[in-house]
Order: sequence, then C-alpha cells, then structure tokens
Amino acid sequence: MLVELHEASRQHDEIIDAIANHDPDRAEALIRAHLDLSRKNMAMYAAPEGMAISLGV
Repeated sequence: MLVELHEASRQHDEIIDAIANHDPDRAEALIRAHLDLSRKNMAMYAAPEGMAISLGV
C-alpha cells in the first residue's frame, strides 16, 4: 500500500507538471493511469480496514 501511495503522489506531481507545460496528451495519459491505480483501492479508500461503518440496512 505504501508503494501505491508514493506512486499516487508521483502521479500528482507529474499531472501538475504536464498541465503547467500545456501538454494535454501527457496529462490525459497520467490521469488515466492515476485513476487505474485509484480504482484498485477504491473500497479501501471508502471504508478502511478496521473501520466500523453502518450500511443502514
């Protein structure tokens, strides 16, 4: 998980750099890669392991 957090942080920096350099193709590719990485852990982000949540059902 820590490796993925470092990768996500690196992606953020690269996305900002691509936008600042007016490179929409690179920004798009980086954002897609970032979303793919995020999608892998979406459930963990929504309800981290060990966090008690009520689903209201």
